Amino acid sequence: MNVHLNRELKAYCNDFTTARRLLRDHGAAFVEVKEQVDHYYRLPPADSADGTRRLKLRVEHGKGELIYYCEGQERGARTSRFQTASTDDPMMGDVLAAALGLSAIVRKQRELWRKDNVVFNLDTVEGVGQILEVEVQAQDGCDIDLQITEYQRFFAPCLGNHIVGSNEDLVAASH
Repeated sequence: MNVHLNRELKAYCNDFTTARRLLRDHGAAFVEVKEQVDHYYRLPPADSADGTRRLKLRVEHGKGELIYYCEGQERGARTSRFQTASTDDPMMGDVLAAALGLSAIVRKQRELWRKDNVVFNLDTVEGVGQILEVEVQAQDGCDIDLQITEYQRFFAPCLGNHIVGSNEDLVAASH
């Protein structure tokens, strides 16, 4: 089973137009716009040394991706270690909800951009607002902490408050 690692900058974004211009100027490639629905499930308590644990089923285009991750804050950015599995079984969400309980449903439109080992998401999250995520994926020879610091400066003109936690937390706080 592959465990992936990334560092993430996440902040409210008051100006997607400026963010898009900065992305184009930086040489990032637009990939697609997609609708996503994330179903978050309750997990039993565990050793908190690994950080906050989350389990979600992401549904887009009628397909599901189960994502389990542990996250924590390090030097002003979120670090996630995660595992994924694909599913096209329409009952997967119902089984998980029956076994674990549903903690939140997050609906969003995601505009996806990419450059090298970095994914940029311009998200419009229902009930929350506009969010810019910069996900730096760990890769040999790359200093992901330095990249996060550089992107914080680069996107400063359009960033609002930084976000600690996930969209699950934001949606729960909005209710």
